Amino acid sequence: MKFRAITAKLTLRTALHVGTGSDTETTDDLLRRDVRGRLLIPGTAIAGVLRSISTRLAPRFGGSPCQAINNQSSSAACQCLVCQLFGDVNPREDSDTATAARVLVYDAVLDTIPSLTIRDGVGIDRVTGAAARRERIKFDYEVLPAGTVFTLRLEIDPKLPDVPKLLPLLAATLAEWEQGRGAIGGRVNRGLGAFILNEVQWIERDLNQAEVLIEFLHHGPPWHTTDGDRTWLTNQVQQVRAWVKQYQGNDPVTRSWVLAEFTLAATGPFLTNDVAQAGRSGFDHAPVFAAYEQGAKPVLPGSSLRGALRSQSERIARTLATFSAWDNGKDMESRKTAFLTTCPACNPLTTKTDDPVASCNSFIKALPKVERDTFEQKGAEEKLCLACRLFGSPWNGSRLRVEDAPFVGDKVTLKVLDFLAIDRFTGGGRDTAKFDAVVLWQPKFRVRLFLENPEPWELGWLALVLRDLHDGLITIGFGAAKGFGQCRIEDGAVTLGIIHESDFPLSETNNQEPAAQQAITAKQRLLQSKGGMSGVYRTLMLDPATENDWRTLVESWIRSFNTTITGYNHTFGLKKDSYFDEINGTWLPDLYPARVS
Repeated sequence: MKFRAITAKLTLRTALHVGTGSDTETTDDLLRRDVRGRLLIPGTAIAGVLRSISTRLAPRFGGSPCQAINNQSSSAACQCLVCQLFGDVNPREDSDTATAARVLVYDAVLDTIPSLTIRDGVGIDRVTGAAARRERIKFDYEVLPAGTVFTLRLEIDPKLPDVPKLLPLLAATLAEWEQGRGAIGGRVNRGLGAFILNEVQWIERDLNQAEVLIEFLHHGPPWHTTDGDRTWLTNQVQQVRAWVKQYQGNDPVTRSWVLAEFTLAATGPFLTNDVAQAGRSGFDHAPVFAAYEQGAKPVLPGSSLRGALRSQSERIARTLATFSAWDNGKDMESRKTAFLTTCPACNPLTTKTDDPVASCNSFIKALPKVERDTFEQKGAEEKLCLACRLFGSPWNGSRLRVEDAPFVGDKVTLKVLDFLAIDRFTGGGRDTAKFDAVVLWQPKFRVRLFLENPEPWELGWLALVLRDLHDGLITIGFGAAKGFGQCRIEDGAVTLGIIHESDFPLSETNNQEPAAQQAITAKQRLLQSKGGMSGVYRTLMLDPATENDWRTLVESWIRSFNTTITGYNHTFGLKKDSYFDEINGTWLPDLYPARVS
């Protein structure tokens, strides 16, 4: 018998929240701890993420799709490669083929307690742009700081079948983490839980040898050894690359990803408010700081940036839908009907179906329980608006991750500002409306946006939003009406990862048009360029030599977005809207027409 195991270091790149669902007087959601009070990442959470990645990767290497993704209900055990590693997805007591997990994943425990912080969250009202008050969406939760290091431990069961592709599949999955595409815990799409895996080593001991067995029994598993095979992961991944095949099915397998990195530079005062920090400092408002090895530094929470990006995305989509309804309708009532049936972006904070631009969640919750149960099992993407498909909803997770953005630079410049409301009758200051704030002055943050399996229309949409961010049409954080939060984009970098050439995100409805031909030619030139490798993916990067080709592709993605908006039909049909609905006998379109003749 052989003892086989994998050890590695898991280093947090952003703050981490693995919650318990329990609250205290201090916070709404505590971090998970063991019975001794030590902070940990449960092995179940680690195994769940590993299995999720493996399930999407396995079909690309010739393995059969798992029952978990092909929606084929069966009474038989699955027995795909993933189920042989992590346990059968359809276990049955009367089955001789179903197996338990053959990869044992241990809890990742911290022996020392780092500096914990409380992170605040708040919903943004889509009409006013301020913090949502009617829905009272205000909460906080406990987080571990970036830079915290866990030890990852996996043990391979001796009963693991001797199938050639099993361990290479596990290696390809771990390679995703090694390349920095790992995320774990709660709120990962809002900036938390990003990490990188390093110091990966393969440990193997032949227990059939008497001296090895005696040492093993005397000292226990060699978790702390440093003489493991540190080339195992690289060698296994190289082997997997030779198995990559074009995938013809429609299953949600891994195909491609896009990583956008840039420096977000504020042009003036900048503040994302931290209530706890404000309480400690004595100011009414204070910026969010995160603990690092070099000390505390400002951080731009991914939730703050994501909320602003989503809000602007919704605004762009609704504007285009308004133009379309206006141009295609003969009278105001037909224009109203056209918009209510084609609105591509809901207001996710609404709770009733008769609210203006009611949320997809409110419509689904009003459905019979049988239909809701189906959505919980198989997802509801086809029923969701375009904004919920890209940014996520309670019924479908998002493929877009916006990580916490660390501060760039050595010097943090702070300024103290005083604010005083003006009495509307006397013209003087109101004593009861006095407050102050300590703000960051022209800070810079390094932003990472990661989108898995991007559709062409999604890339076009994000390109328009990032353009608006660079042009100052989106403000981040507190005090937009006071001139805070104006930013521009610097030092941008874009990387596209594809497993196979057929996975390149490009969709042209009419390939005979000159613009479509230019996009296809640009794609072919990029595929012929040198590129690189990242795990099992081939990577294509934006550089001066390929800038024109990327520009052509972005234009094609924007055309795809416009086509998608034009052809979209709202599944449920809205009942109200804040623009086309009559308010107190007045039609807003009469005062502010979408098109001026």
